[in-house]
Amino acid sequence: MTEREAYRILGLSPGTDDRELKRTYRKLIMQSHPDSGNEAACDRARELNLAYAILKGAKAPERERPFQNDFAKRRQADRTGWNAPLNIHAFAEREILCYAEDPDGAPLGSFSIARGKYLWRIEEDFPLFLLSVYRCGKDLLDEADAALHRNSPPGRERIQAELTYLLAQQFIDGAALLSQLAKKGPPDQSGEPVFYVPSTLEFSGPPIALEEDEPLFPSVLRRHRLYLKRKSGKEIGYLSFPDDRLYYVVVPLLEQRRVRIRVQAAPRTPRPKKAAFPGYHRLHLWLKWNHRADALLPENLNLQIEKLLRHYRNPTAPF
Repeated sequence: MTEREAYRILGLSPGTDDRELKRTYRKLIMQSHPDSGNEAACDRARELNLAYAILKGAKAPERERPFQNDFAKRRQADRTGWNAPLNIHAFAEREILCYAEDPDGAPLGSFSIARGKYLWRIEEDFPLFLLSVYRCGKDLLDEADAALHRNSPPGRERIQAELTYLLAQQFIDGAALLSQLAKKGPPDQSGEPVFYVPSTLEFSGPPIALEEDEPLFPSVLRRHRLYLKRKSGKEIGYLSFPDDRLYYVVVPLLEQRRVRIRVQAAPRTPRPKKAAFPGYHRLHLWLKWNHRADALLPENLNLQIEKLLRHYRNPTAPF
């Protein structure tokens, strides 16, 4: 669907402002709500959702528009679908989901407007992206259970969580997104770009007081979390992010040793006397690309996913 077609479907003229676009969309979606069970209404709702999503993306700031990269230069040939880069080697397809809203702006639910091996781009709602990846993994596990004529076995939740993480990596280009989501700071002495990422330390045990600008150091990567330690060597917690998108960008880059980091404790927010320390501490996190020989190429995610599914089908299989 082109922008011109999207304007026609919504009955708007090119150049309509955001407020009128949103108002018109809400009015039309209420007239064609899919909960009516009418097939024509469902088709109309999908068409309206796609048109609205396309025009919202077209109005996004330049820095939030789709990225181009060598990993996925191919775009969807079917112009009636979602216009985004593809990872043609992804293990499975996923849905592109879009919110529908009532006239007051309250969400009515989510609806699929396209399906394919689309990479995530910034104008796609991230919680809906994660939902689409979760559903993709759920379908794979449901297929395995159906083939074995069984109900969901114990431990499925753990497998589902790991599968969601692996599938999400197939639809996220971390190297390209880091430069979009992180703040680019002054280059280092060798001219290498340095990226600043807001982050927090989630304490593993009782909260402790950290000095402003106190350096922290990587301890171990465990279950897709980077644990940090003090100069003394004492491990005190793990790295977290206020923006969920950064977790799915930064942690895989750390696991692949594609970035090097520097971490310092940020100033603590003033608190009332005798108030307990919160269970977290704000951090300053800087990253730069690792060009050394120990940097790892991204592992074949399809092999990891297949290995995980094989273990799910047969828990005695290596995992």
